[in-house]
Amino acid sequence: MTISVVSQRARIPNGKHVSPLGRNVSYGFIASMLASLVVFWAPLHRLLEFAATNSEFSYIPLIPAISTFLIVMRRHRIFGDSNPNPSAGGVIVGVGIPLFSLGRLFPQVTSGNRLSLTALAIVATWWGLFVFCYGMRAARRALLPLGLLLFMVPAPQRATAEVIAILQHGSAVLAYSLFRMIGVPAIREGMAISLPRLTIEVAPECSGIRSSVSLLILTLAGANLYLRSPWNKILLVSLLVPLSILKNAIRIVTLSTLALYVDSKFLSGPLHRRGGILVFFLAFTMLVPVVILMRRWEKKRYRVSTLPDGRGSS
Repeated sequence: MTISVVSQRARIPNGKHVSPLGRNVSYGFIASMLASLVVFWAPLHRLLEFAATNSEFSYIPLIPAISTFLIVMRRHRIFGDSNPNPSAGGVIVGVGIPLFSLGRLFPQVTSGNRLSLTALAIVATWWGLFVFCYGMRAARRALLPLGLLLFMVPAPQRATAEVIAILQHGSAVLAYSLFRMIGVPAIREGMAISLPRLTIEVAPECSGIRSSVSLLILTLAGANLYLRSPWNKILLVSLLVPLSILKNAIRIVTLSTLALYVDSKFLSGPLHRRGGILVFFLAFTMLVPVVILMRRWEKKRYRVSTLPDGRGSS
């Protein structure tokens, strides 16, 4: 009996087995995803055009690739004992159909909200196909990669404006404090900071919303790959708001100080237009040692919890 079972399975490099049924399910899932791309080609094209013309949503085309990468990296854990669940998957896919139709049935829905509903319908359909083929247990284990697909849905304009206002105000306050800290005379009135011979205004474009969202996505991906403790993941993500404000303030202070004491063209030169990527990597490098420390703590805690004499606790 054992010989016959093993002979019907394919061995993969890490020593685990993949049954022909599991392989066929994966082929079916890939085929259904490709079919969904054909069905949703027109709305997906509109979504990509929207991302191309709105810089704060330029990350949208990367989201499916990031989610796929995270699932592939954790595939053995996610699909270890998965079972198809056609009923639950069919219900979730069924939720996407009315969402897709709402924008057409109600003309009063604005174009931005219609696009958000369409994107949410696409995400719901992809969730449903995943559950249909692999079941709820695999979906729970792939919760973060699947949840990242929600970043494909453009946030409502009001919510985006609120986030921008928070980052904008925080950046202005911290930039003013940094000016005073390095000895540059400064007076702040709202979003405007008056310096000697120079007055700057922290505009909504200076909020760093695009890089902040990109940093959030990257942090969530890193937490999913390298951290095990939910509390560590929550703590890491909670650091993003102050870190985003800090990187914006550093950029404002650096450009303003260079313009004040070196050359005023720094406020309109290449460093101003393309310097955001530099502060983004600065913020990212600040997170790397935090992740390393958290990972070391988790490994130490795991070793203690698995001592043979049972002294450790989980």
